[in-house]
Amino acid sequence: MSTETKCRSHILCTCLFLLYLSQFTKAQVYEDHFGTGNYIGVSVTASDTQNNGEAINTLSGSDLFPSLAGSARFLSQASLGYNWKEIEYVQTKGIVDWLEEQFSMPYTTFYNKYSSVYHYAIDSIGVTKNVHKDEYLTYSFYEKICYEDDALRQKMAFALSQILVVSTNNSNIENNGFGVADYYDILYTNAFGNFNNILEQVSLHPIMGVYLSAFKNAKTDYALGTYPDENYAREIMQLFTIGLYELNNDGSFKKDTNNELIPTYDIVDIQELAKVFTGFGIGARLDTIPKSFNNGVGITDFTVPMKMYENYHDKTPKTLFDGTQLPANQTGLSDFYEVINRLFNHPNVGPFIARRLIQNFVKSNPSPAYVNRVATVFNNNGNNERGDLKAVIKAILLDSEARICNPIDNDVKAGKLIQPIERFTHLFKAFDISSPSGKLFFKDYTVYQDKLGQSFLESPSVFNFFSPFYAENNFVEANDMVSPEFEILTTTSSIHYINLMENAIKYRPFNNQTSLNENTYGLTNNREDDPNLDFSDEIEVLQKLGVEALIERLNILLCRGSLSTSTKATITNTINEYFDRVGTYTNERAVQDAVYFIMISEYPILK
Repeated sequence: MSTETKCRSHILCTCLFLLYLSQFTKAQVYEDHFGTGNYIGVSVTASDTQNNGEAINTLSGSDLFPSLAGSARFLSQASLGYNWKEIEYVQTKGIVDWLEEQFSMPYTTFYNKYSSVYHYAIDSIGVTKNVHKDEYLTYSFYEKICYEDDALRQKMAFALSQILVVSTNNSNIENNGFGVADYYDILYTNAFGNFNNILEQVSLHPIMGVYLSAFKNAKTDYALGTYPDENYAREIMQLFTIGLYELNNDGSFKKDTNNELIPTYDIVDIQELAKVFTGFGIGARLDTIPKSFNNGVGITDFTVPMKMYENYHDKTPKTLFDGTQLPANQTGLSDFYEVINRLFNHPNVGPFIARRLIQNFVKSNPSPAYVNRVATVFNNNGNNERGDLKAVIKAILLDSEARICNPIDNDVKAGKLIQPIERFTHLFKAFDISSPSGKLFFKDYTVYQDKLGQSFLESPSVFNFFSPFYAENNFVEANDMVSPEFEILTTTSSIHYINLMENAIKYRPFNNQTSLNENTYGLTNNREDDPNLDFSDEIEVLQKLGVEALIERLNILLCRGSLSTSTKATITNTINEYFDRVGTYTNERAVQDAVYFIMISEYPILK
């Protein structure tokens, strides 16, 4: 075995061990700045005390200008990836002003991005078959992340897509790319809008209608022995709005006089609500023939909302989950809008959505006080508006529990596992991914879905890739905690992650699908258009300042300043050993190794 091979075997074993230890590693605390463990220049004020004694905590003052490490940590929460320039920008701009800038930033709709990818595939590459393939959705997703500046909107849309789930892992919608892009735009364009609008538009969209069986859902026909489908009625309550059990505003469960959980609905409520979602069918055809309720998915224009066909709507009186009575013979849309209004105004929705979004942005186990503060803003943004997602995002990201990191060293409930997709989008952004053609056509489901358990809009079911309630049973569940993303972290997926990350860093980030397959007339890998990661800045740091300086830069860029002293020392010593013992070892390979070691050790835990 060669010296280089022996060295690599040694460091790989070391980093695998670090990967195992990373979930237990405490964060490094910096004492010269705000944002990763300090209160410098920050005052915490409270107002509008609630009945339960909690208050709305907001960070105030002009000192929301974190260090580089604090800026990186903030961007890890607020985006799907960032580079060094963006870290410096947040440090200079400040968190509050950065948020306001993001809220007002112009953007290209996901539909328009998908359309440009679609037409490029046809007009410039020559694709003629399967032109509506869902793979164009993933190309659009990764290009938007890597090339467009509306980072917060993209993060929010991605988070919402894991609550209001649809999946192209469904034969009825997998080739309806324009329709799925239009559906994703509900989440994307309304990312800073009102949750009520999202709930209404999602419920009327034919992609959701087909996915959860609300499309062509007819009233009871006793002669045929058919009854309304209950699928959407169940999931809009359980997964989209109110959950299974009644909640306090802080997300904790209410109990009855017997100390039992209180269900939000029962099977009768599902059956009654299913009647409301009868009568919806095709909104527009792809041809000029008049539409009718019985038209199928093959000729449906999936970018047009479903239409109510009154003859197929259940006109009987209905009793809703909250006791509301819907009178007989109302129009279908009257029933529909009343239900959306009742669900939106249910007291569970604030804490339900608050907890889901906090888990996606900041941490898996928010304190009840944190959930209460965010839910309170959902309930009323200060201007008597309920469901204002812009206000909710600010409440999540500016909350003291998100920004002040001192408790990380003694709070086992701090932090979260970064999702597989986000680990790679961060890598791509951090090192300014590019390709000769300028295109980034990454078909992630052929790589990430099978090996890591996640790819864009490819959830195996409406329950997402992982449950927000999943808890590893030996350590997490025993401490009354949850670990959602760990549900798809297995021995096998961990090994795949290590291998995929090494390939992405040292060889190519992914196979770029920018060539025409002359046998299938679809897209295929183009080896002459391989994407590249730009390590030139890191190579310059290494050349001028040495290995320790390189590791410190990568500590900020990748690990948000939280890389432990022992891990930094291990990686530094190993890189130096490589230089001493391997004559062909280059600065580029040293940078690649350093990035790789960090990405497979402590990086995946956002602290």
